[in-house]
Amino acid sequence: MADTFVSDFQVRSLAGEPPASVSVRNLQTSLYAASDAWGRKCVSFPQPCLISAEVHFKHPFGTAASNDQLGADTVHYGNLSKAILQRMKRFTVPRESSPPSQSQDQESSFTLAYVLHDLWVGLTGWAHFGSVKEEEKPFLDVGAIRFLSLTITLPKASLLGEGVSMTCSQFFKNGPGEKMRENLISASLKLHGLRVPTLVGVNPHERTAKQFVTTTVNVERYFRMDDYYPELEGRVVKALEESSFETLEALGAHLAEKILEPDHMKDHTKWQVHIRMEKPTAVPLADCPIVEVRAGYGFPAPGRPNAS
Repeated sequence: MADTFVSDFQVRSLAGEPPASVSVRNLQTSLYAASDAWGRKCVSFPQPCLISAEVHFKHPFGTAASNDQLGADTVHYGNLSKAILQRMKRFTVPRESSPPSQSQDQESSFTLAYVLHDLWVGLTGWAHFGSVKEEEKPFLDVGAIRFLSLTITLPKASLLGEGVSMTCSQFFKNGPGEKMRENLISASLKLHGLRVPTLVGVNPHERTAKQFVTTTVNVERYFRMDDYYPELEGRVVKALEESSFETLEALGAHLAEKILEPDHMKDHTKWQVHIRMEKPTAVPLADCPIVEVRAGYGFPAPGRPNAS
């Protein structure tokens, strides 16, 4: 799997520019699954959920374009939306209404990653890692698809940010079957727009008080199936609050080190971390300056000459 499990950037690059595509963005529902911003399992109370799907086809629209009729060369976005919501129904009811035989362990297994992978199976008929999962006819004809991406966003699952999301993407090089393992896949977990007061800056006045740094953290090559995002947010916030660097570059390197430390998770050697930091008050005539840092698998360790 190491040869086929890559970053989202690599999947999209190899899939190339599509001749045709259909997407649905931010389809809304409520989710009795995954964890909230405090790490509580949402099995008896809901949280808002947004779902986005992006389908790239191998060939241009034929019948749909020439005859103005839907055919096998496209996917109706209305039907795609209905298929997504139908699949998600199993997670949009309280777990209290589940059969008594269902154990607490089974209920707690309904994590964000579990929901996303279940949706993937419902649309493609295949598990995200390429093994047969279901015999029922899937909604999508994988043989006609070159690239597929699904994202589930939990806008209220962050205490200091704009939400949490997880994305799965796949480049279908060979289509379904035994060669499925040759298709490139990706999975990532993202913390959106954390606003944390941080002591950072080279100017004398910036050393006298903290200012907001808006930070987005995207962990790619993400293997975990548990709801790690409350812990990850806590680790990121703690690192920002306790730091006192002069440059965003050094702060980003420090933050990457904290995220990739091996003491709190087992998959750190396979992760790629993309950190984006904004200082809204730093440049008066611009929205903000932005610094981005990438670290982890495939990237050299970031240099950080002045540790806090």
